[in-house]
Amino acid sequence: MGLLIPEEFPLDTVHQGERRVVRILQEGLSDSWLIIPQVKIEKRGRTYESDIFLLNDFHGMYAIEVKTGPLEIKEGEWYRRGEIIAPSPMQQSHNAAYEIRNRLRKRKPALLRHVHVAKMVAMPDISGLDELGDGLPTEVMREQLLFSDDLVKVDGLPLEEIFSKLAVDGLPLEHVFSKLSEVIQSNLSLTAKQIEAVVKVLRPDQDFRWDPQAQARVARTTLRRITDGQTRALATLDMNERVVVSGTAGSGKTRLALTWVERALARKERTLLTCFNEPMAATLREASPENELLTVGPVQKTLLDLEDFPKLSVPENMSSEEASEWWSHAPFDHIAEHLTESTTRFDTIIIDEAQDFAPRWFETLEGLLSDEGSTRLMKLADPQQEVFDQGFILESPGPGVVRVDLSMNCRNTQIIARLLRQFGGAEAAPASPEGQPVEFFDSSTDTEAASQVGRLLERLVSKELIDPANILVVTGGTSMRDQIIDENPGGFVCDRWEERFDGNIVCETIHRIKGLERDAVILVTSQADLPDNLLYVGMSRAISKLIIVGPPALRARLGLDEQ
Repeated sequence: MGLLIPEEFPLDTVHQGERRVVRILQEGLSDSWLIIPQVKIEKRGRTYESDIFLLNDFHGMYAIEVKTGPLEIKEGEWYRRGEIIAPSPMQQSHNAAYEIRNRLRKRKPALLRHVHVAKMVAMPDISGLDELGDGLPTEVMREQLLFSDDLVKVDGLPLEEIFSKLAVDGLPLEHVFSKLSEVIQSNLSLTAKQIEAVVKVLRPDQDFRWDPQAQARVARTTLRRITDGQTRALATLDMNERVVVSGTAGSGKTRLALTWVERALARKERTLLTCFNEPMAATLREASPENELLTVGPVQKTLLDLEDFPKLSVPENMSSEEASEWWSHAPFDHIAEHLTESTTRFDTIIIDEAQDFAPRWFETLEGLLSDEGSTRLMKLADPQQEVFDQGFILESPGPGVVRVDLSMNCRNTQIIARLLRQFGGAEAAPASPEGQPVEFFDSSTDTEAASQVGRLLERLVSKELIDPANILVVTGGTSMRDQIIDENPGGFVCDRWEERFDGNIVCETIHRIKGLERDAVILVTSQADLPDNLLYVGMSRAISKLIIVGPPALRARLGLDEQ
């Protein structure tokens, strides 16, 4: 959603047509766009006004003249109801853009000396070029015009109904401005400092910041709104007894699981919410309500702690292979063996990250469902994130099983989502923020990589003011993780998940951070051939900023440009 500046701008004070266009732009553009209505420049007794002023860090600035009602062009002249409009709408936009540009350059020469403001005309009551007339004046390009077909791509709906669909369907407005940028080529991208300077000149009463932390907050809020919308639409799937939800990273599976927990508790059902690893379980615990009917935890340890079952001791001094074998079988064999001796049962069992589970584990959990009344078993999985190879099989829909496939990425910004698409990720939600470019830094050795991480942490924390608790360092293996933790690169304390303390930066392997997310993620690996599924899991943890440190061959594999 585009951001109105100021947020409390009284839209009811502007012309009805301008208000309509502002609202469409708000809903149809991502949060990387700022919308400033009614920008006026007074000069020598004349007033130059842009009905709507837009600015975007990538696409630049636009002065939009809004013209409602019937319009037509004849022999190069603009007409309304048979009378020539003088100056023409495009000339009005040009005059406003020119004066705004000059004001910006004069007031903030150090930052805005070379900025450009593009001119545009929006006509919300004209469907397209054919309706406008017999051809454009020579000085007007089609890309400078916004017709109702550009603003709204929902056929046959009155405007008041369109807004209810925008969050789901999205609008092609981003593409409109991309095309104009390609044609005029004079609009320049803007830094955060330049954006702040523009707002300060045009809205001097606003205390506005556009630093990375502010952008991250905006991205997080917007993506959460999109996720909540999708979750509400799917919440009633829990009316079925067996549900399988398949969705890529960031598609809202965990949020849906938590919604099902809340609904089950409202029905007074004893509920189990489980997953594979402890970091994910801790995240689920933090997000879940405290309720005596609810049990939350990683599946093996949770089974060992169940009431009414004999206690099973974990053997000491096992090798890694022995431990893996024991944890994969012993807890489940133990529950199956003593199931008839226990009264512990659940009405609803919800399994997040189910792709990490072996088929036998599901059988054990099925056995823990109550014998009385309606029971529910809900699985949420992403086969693309299967990194433990437990033999998971995604069930097909059929008698007794409802399956839903989620096809929209609600976690990552547009730029990160596009990179994830190479590895099977879903398309970003239409209203997702565009986001910041993915960065890549070459490193040839582990020592060089750790040093680079230190420099990046210094930048993120000290210059970009990102909270360390919102930064995650993800490594391709344990040796790189341990080296970073031991060295405290840049003087920043990095902790393993279990040892995290007081907002320190978490540094963990890809296998350990599944299900987690942070505003900023640094992915560090020395492997150019790191498997696709591990790259996918690691990169998808980043909400708004993704930085990769690795060998040059990995940069080429990802198709990222040099810094």
